Amino acid sequence: MNFISHFRLWPVGMAVALLLGAALPSRAQSVDPNQVVSAIALNDYIREDWPADGVVGFRRPGSTGDIAVNFTLSGTAKINQDYTATATATLTIPDGETEAWVSFAPQGDKLPRPVETIIVTLQPGTGYTLTTTARQKAVTLNLYNGSTKPGPQEAARFLIQAAFGPDSDSMADADIIPQNVQMVMAQGFQGWINDQVLRPVGLQKPLIDYSFKYKKSLPKTASWWNRVMGVPSLYPGGKTQIADPLRQRMGFALSELFVVSDTVDGLSQQDQGMASYYDMLLTGSFGNFRDVLFNVAMHPCMGIYLSHLGNVKADPVAGTFPDENFAREVIQLFSVGLWELNDDGTRKLDNGGNPIPTYTIHDITEFARVFTGLNFGPPLDKYGENYVNPMSMLDATHDLDQKTLFDPQTYGVVIPARPQTNPDTGASGMMDMNDTINCLFNHPSCPPFISRQLIMRFVTSNPSPAYIGRVTAVFKNNGHGVRGDLKAVLMAILLDPEARDPAMLSSTTFGKVREPLLRTVNLARAFNSKSANGLYDMESATYDYLAQQAYSAPSVFNFFKPGYSPPGPIADAGLVAPELQIINSQSALAGANFHYNSITYGFNQDFFSAPSSQLILMQGAPELALADDVPALMRRLDLVLTGGTLPPQQHQIIREALEYITPGVSSDYKQERVNMAIYLISTAPEFSVLH
Repeated sequence: MNFISHFRLWPVGMAVALLLGAALPSRAQSVDPNQVVSAIALNDYIREDWPADGVVGFRRPGSTGDIAVNFTLSGTAKINQDYTATATATLTIPDGETEAWVSFAPQGDKLPRPVETIIVTLQPGTGYTLTTTARQKAVTLNLYNGSTKPGPQEAARFLIQAAFGPDSDSMADADIIPQNVQMVMAQGFQGWINDQVLRPVGLQKPLIDYSFKYKKSLPKTASWWNRVMGVPSLYPGGKTQIADPLRQRMGFALSELFVVSDTVDGLSQQDQGMASYYDMLLTGSFGNFRDVLFNVAMHPCMGIYLSHLGNVKADPVAGTFPDENFAREVIQLFSVGLWELNDDGTRKLDNGGNPIPTYTIHDITEFARVFTGLNFGPPLDKYGENYVNPMSMLDATHDLDQKTLFDPQTYGVVIPARPQTNPDTGASGMMDMNDTINCLFNHPSCPPFISRQLIMRFVTSNPSPAYIGRVTAVFKNNGHGVRGDLKAVLMAILLDPEARDPAMLSSTTFGKVREPLLRTVNLARAFNSKSANGLYDMESATYDYLAQQAYSAPSVFNFFKPGYSPPGPIADAGLVAPELQIINSQSALAGANFHYNSITYGFNQDFFSAPSSQLILMQGAPELALADDVPALMRRLDLVLTGGTLPPQQHQIIREALEYITPGVSSDYKQERVNMAIYLISTAPEFSVLH
């Protein structure tokens, strides 16, 4: 069973079914004795190199009896040469059904031709009459050549992996393809990445600083949302800055690897410090992993969170010993993991066939001795604290004796005893820190461990050993002799054959469940959601409804553990689906309700009393313009929200629900159609599962 099949069993799917069942009259009651038949395009964009067939649906208002509908195929494309079709002259709509579909698969001859057309034209027949609407009598599909540049569905899928999905579109744009999708189509994957890595870092702390300076009381989540939404200026008079979605996406991935959370008392009110920690990850997103690991270890927020700030050397007389919290997690979660790994991510085995642990209790004790002597760095405030600048080292409280990290006979190191500096500059302690970070960075399990974690955050929860191995090779050497180049690693992840191969769309083990927070960002960006004052003040909205909010992971293991496997078919197949750990009957329904309220009333309307200028509302003008052409509206939303993966059955169910919203039902039927379409697609499994 694949991820989508598993996902269909969720209560959200049942809620949608109940909604539709309540909204629609039964098909047995909707029989039209005239049997007026019409045709619509479910997908009118076909490419020789992408496995998304063109689909045309034949529809009738009733469902009684079989109807054999006649049609002709014409256009510049040649059947059985340029494409094949599941039917060529007659299509039967069976008894009990209101719709049937003809699919058109490109042959992929790769000949350089202009865009070809397939025209499906309804013809008269027995037992039905033809629609009088011209666009529903003859439907045109466009067949494009294969290309080194991606098509819209391929580009949309890439943006869901690499950024926050397709964005909103301009009313001046005549087609249904969002502008950021068109950018990927024009630049190609490599070109888009090259452009992204050159963009300046979109830091989050400036808005927090502005808020503190002018007493605006904005939470740090507002800065996070402003950045992921690509707001060009964070505050009045602030510097206009181009959006950097790839870096923001990488920063978020790193924040789920190097977790620091405001759920602990010492950080709950430290917005500037937490924002500076996140900015450190953003700044290092395209840098070197070794530098990121070192900066994580030295940041005071991590020092508070994993309690090595204020850690002092052992005092046998007093019976005190260094805290081991950070020492354990820096090995287990931040660098090498629990088990020694081969380059392809598989576990190394001892002579007895057992996996080999990366560390022992003795190793934790030795590492804890390194992380002593660290305190708040200057300049200190009136409380003697500084949550923004790196911690400082004092040799006087640092353990300066010899330390043995891992097994020196393999990949361990012996840190020599060092003298205390005079005056105490902490130089000896910092030498220990650097040696320790180097030890972790150069550990042979570090490249496959980190490579797998990042692949899981961007592309698939169950990467093949070959995929991990290819990314590991780049981590070990970026092609220029540099180890740990995160920019090169990210490129390798996103451009890997498995990430880009369209055949993986039909794989039962490839893909991932999209995190609730990232789905919500996609939903907000897709319809240019914004407030009148330009700020995204979400407070705890997403945490309350989605069980996920930036800066607020419930533990150092993130919102979900990377090895989590839900009981049932996924676990039985030996697969993992980490994101499902925060989904249950309550959060699944709460998430659907949150999206409904966000679409209808604003993303933050339920969460605090605020003037209308702060309501974050969807705009959706291009969608509203399509409200009277429901098939076209569906094609656009299918591309924007699911990357064009909505199956015909879902198209039909949602489309019929929309068509019952008419001027006679609602005076604002266009807006209600658009809202309902977005809501129903956003609760479909295809929106929540990325293949």
